Amino acid sequence: MNAKVRTIFAKELVDMLRDRRTLFATAIIPIFIYPLLTLGMAEVTQMAKAKLDRDEFPVAVLPGTQKMAEHILKIARGTPEPLKGIPPPETPAEPKPEKKAAPEKSQPDAAKKPPLPSDDDDDESDDVPLDSFQKTQFSFREMTPGEARKALSDGRIRALLILPLDFEKDIAEQTEEPTAAIEYDQAERVSQSTFSRLRTMLERYESATVKERLKEKALPAKFLHPFKLDAKNTAGAEKVGGSLFGAMLPLLFIIMLLTGALHPAIDMTAGEKERSTLETLVGSPVRPIEIIAGKFLAVATLSLANAALNVCSFAVSFALLPLPANLGFQFPWAALPLTLTLLIPLALFFSALLLMVASFAANTKEAQVFCMPVFLIPTVGMAIAMTPGIELQGPLLLTPVINIALLIKELFLFHGTAQQFAFVFISTCIYAAGMVALAARVFAREEVLFSAQGSLRLFLSRRFFKEMPTPRPGDALLAAGILFPLNFYVSLSLQKMLVADVLKPIEWPVLAALLIIPQYGLFLAAPMLVAKYLKANFKATFQWNRPCGRAIMGAALLGGASWLIAIQLLAWQSRFWPVNTSEMGVEHAFKQLAKTVAGQYFLIFLVALTPAICEEHFFRGFFQQGLGRKNKWATIILVGAVFGFFHFPVFRMPITSLLGMVMAYAAWQTRSIWPGVLMHFLHNGLSLLGPGLLHLSEEKPVAGEPLKDLPLQLFLPALALFALGLFFVSRSGAPDEKTT
Repeated sequence: MNAKVRTIFAKELVDMLRDRRTLFATAIIPIFIYPLLTLGMAEVTQMAKAKLDRDEFPVAVLPGTQKMAEHILKIARGTPEPLKGIPPPETPAEPKPEKKAAPEKSQPDAAKKPPLPSDDDDDESDDVPLDSFQKTQFSFREMTPGEARKALSDGRIRALLILPLDFEKDIAEQTEEPTAAIEYDQAERVSQSTFSRLRTMLERYESATVKERLKEKALPAKFLHPFKLDAKNTAGAEKVGGSLFGAMLPLLFIIMLLTGALHPAIDMTAGEKERSTLETLVGSPVRPIEIIAGKFLAVATLSLANAALNVCSFAVSFALLPLPANLGFQFPWAALPLTLTLLIPLALFFSALLLMVASFAANTKEAQVFCMPVFLIPTVGMAIAMTPGIELQGPLLLTPVINIALLIKELFLFHGTAQQFAFVFISTCIYAAGMVALAARVFAREEVLFSAQGSLRLFLSRRFFKEMPTPRPGDALLAAGILFPLNFYVSLSLQKMLVADVLKPIEWPVLAALLIIPQYGLFLAAPMLVAKYLKANFKATFQWNRPCGRAIMGAALLGGASWLIAIQLLAWQSRFWPVNTSEMGVEHAFKQLAKTVAGQYFLIFLVALTPAICEEHFFRGFFQQGLGRKNKWATIILVGAVFGFFHFPVFRMPITSLLGMVMAYAAWQTRSIWPGVLMHFLHNGLSLLGPGLLHLSEEKPVAGEPLKDLPLQLFLPALALFALGLFFVSRSGAPDEKTT
């Protein structure tokens, strides 16, 4: 961060911290909202429970059945009174441990009758806790069915209990199976609670009746329960807590993160337009990229501070909440550090997005209207993430916001993997970089910043563009951010089709379409169209310069040796990173096609020549030239890392990144993409056909087992040729020129 960016960052941050509205939204709300929520919700829950225990539940019954309903209620509560000659069940004493000794034959029949099981045996099956059921105050009122249904609709009663007149008589004589019915209003919570309590009453009455019948028949309780089910919960208390909080907290954290960035982003753009201070800032000797960098860092800092305060405030509030020791769940504290880490790139993404959107507004009121749709992004994302059956895999790994919400939920359940975390974190960082680049382009357009009514059309209008030799760094990052998910979806589709049935021959037109269309469309045509739209010079952007002989020789040596070195590096990597055999399906499909001469030529064009031409034009052309030629090794490392992250499977990404750095170095030194094209072509072609030509082992890798090492008689010469190629490339370029 240079001095100008630091100055702008400090100035914007101090201005925001002096604003009471910012302090209120960023600090005061997170500090107070969670204690109020946690303590308030606990208090409200206790008050609601106490109110239900005190309130009277008016229930309608049919004429002539009120006494029967009251009698059933008393039996369910264990305090029966005789009615219609039906003997009440005995209220058992506290249960004693059952002796295993068999009873003597001389005992009387009465002694053989087992005691009735206690009511505690049925507590686990009740929807309503026993203490709440015992405190429930039912008020049975006789009404005709028509009157009862109207009263239920008007809210004068909570439910209708329909009992036949001969309900208990039929049960006692066991001649028919009578039916009891409950009608309630599902839209009313109190009516639902009444229904649960009535169902509990009837279930406990049924249990008491069954126990009495067993007692009369001198049958033990085991007659109806021949075995016991011992269900054991294997989830720890923190995992249970994660399942409770994992669906709610991601939405809350993301919304609060957005809230923390909203006001600063509006104030630093539309607010400065209203105060006429933006012209002074832009008129100072500071580049637009430095202005947006300082403002962006200030907004992101406030947004991250808001997110951190939200997480910490919730954690402290929950930790201090007086909860019973036997509650059965705990807050998953181990998930908080990773959750905060995931919120960092998301805060950068939303900060840049809000800055860009607010820049098009002429005043703060208009900016608020423009920014409100941004809040729909996490809302829709969370609605998708909370849908049952949605898992963090496939395209959802790279879908912005949704992947963050799903991964936070997985982390709360202790299900998230390191691979998922890497995909989500890195992809969100790429999206954030692209959004920052887009915001920087907005600030570079004076027509947008100083117009009374900024518009996206004005921002995208090509007639306002000035000719330039190469794209800007923001253009390069934005292009990479857009191409990355598109390439990911295409790669998944290709891999799915190729590994579906590796033994079935693949039709050439299908394979050609799956490879050629995305290659020539995404990596060749798309950057050319963007370069033309931006009025960039094609020769400078794509480095269409003629390389010298030493560059061609060095690239040939690098491409001829790199595939062997890559085999050995993969073997070393497999010793600590297990191989996933499903990732080898694409290579197996290619080898099936390479069995014929025509198939070999086709694959050379498809797998070697096409990626060499197309990918080099984007990565070592548009992307590398867009990043500029000021920071040599930073640019080379970034280009290689992005190149590797674009290539699947994941197991090969580290090695692919190293090869991408070598090709970026060759393009930098020779100022031409053609040495990289040659190296890329030779590496891919020999990786496909070389093992067969050198009679290397082509055994299918075993999952979890390390790959076989390359013979030293091949690895050492390849290493020497690779070093010689680097030497030729390093001596083939002209001295670096300073960018004007």
